[in-house]
Amino acid sequence: MRRPRLAFAALALALPFTTAVLAASCGARTGLWVETFESPEPEEDAGPDVIDAPPDAPPDVVDAPPDVPEDAPEDALPICDPEVLYVYLVTSETDLYRYRPDTGVFSLVGNLACPSGGSPFSMGVSRSGIAYVVYNTGELFRVDTADASCEPTDWVPGQLGFNTFGMGYAIDDDQMGETLHVVEIHFDSASLGLGTIDTNTFDLSYIGPLSQNPGFAMELTSSDDGKLYGYMLDSDGNGGNILEIDKHTAEVVNLTPLSAGLSSSALAFAYWAGDFYVFTSDGDSVTTVTRYQPSNGSVGVVATLNRTVVGAGVSTCKVP
Repeated sequence: MRRPRLAFAALALALPFTTAVLAASCGARTGLWVETFESPEPEEDAGPDVIDAPPDAPPDVVDAPPDVPEDAPEDALPICDPEVLYVYLVTSETDLYRYRPDTGVFSLVGNLACPSGGSPFSMGVSRSGIAYVVYNTGELFRVDTADASCEPTDWVPGQLGFNTFGMGYAIDDDQMGETLHVVEIHFDSASLGLGTIDTNTFDLSYIGPLSQNPGFAMELTSSDDGKLYGYMLDSDGNGGNILEIDKHTAEVVNLTPLSAGLSSSALAFAYWAGDFYVFTSDGDSVTTVTRYQPSNGSVGVVATLNRTVVGAGVSTCKVP
């Protein structure tokens, strides 16, 4: 997600990124240990598509993407493919990357050639490795994470006022499928709220307004147990909040403040192997990756990427 300039251009982000940590309890702000990491230098013989790879990164992590299975049947969750257990990232430069937080490796999948005059705004990825990317024009595209190939969908922009939005899949309560959730964003006022998109009909169903709106810009992700989360940038300063959201009512049931990002930052958000990753860019085409670990409350910068990340998507499968 990237704030647009006038006449739908992408926002140039400003101000330095700061990393600190605040309490994980709702509304409370107490100091916690801050863990900071520096991205390792890549090996000299690393391929051109690998960025910030640590010296001991296993070679199979940077292999060419494998074939991705077809979309899941409607009445069951697809079997998890271990070859798509990455955090997928889309940039304002229209690049698709895959990222392994455990190794620090970014691998370029390819460049999106979606038939649009706009630029990517946000992304959600199904557990079968199919991505949906919304552009700042409101157009929604289907992208294969194996090769970055892109095709239009039947989505009609502006349904119920949803033109640009954050996105994230969540497993359904009956464990028989997953649903693409979206949260409306228009930057100058509070979000219209939460909805879902049926990726068979591309109809939007409205759930309701968020019960709390500490900011105007937000991205979604989901844990592997089906819970829905968002990261919302504060509208009046530094940092933001992780929101646990009831996916049936749009009620914010828990709020954890973090000092990742600025109100003007490009933003993406992902859950992977028990931790949350916030991707923010301050306008110089460099994205900072901040990890929050709920298990111990630690926060730290773990990587950077020389691109402007505007969307992140990750499978709802559990990472071994």
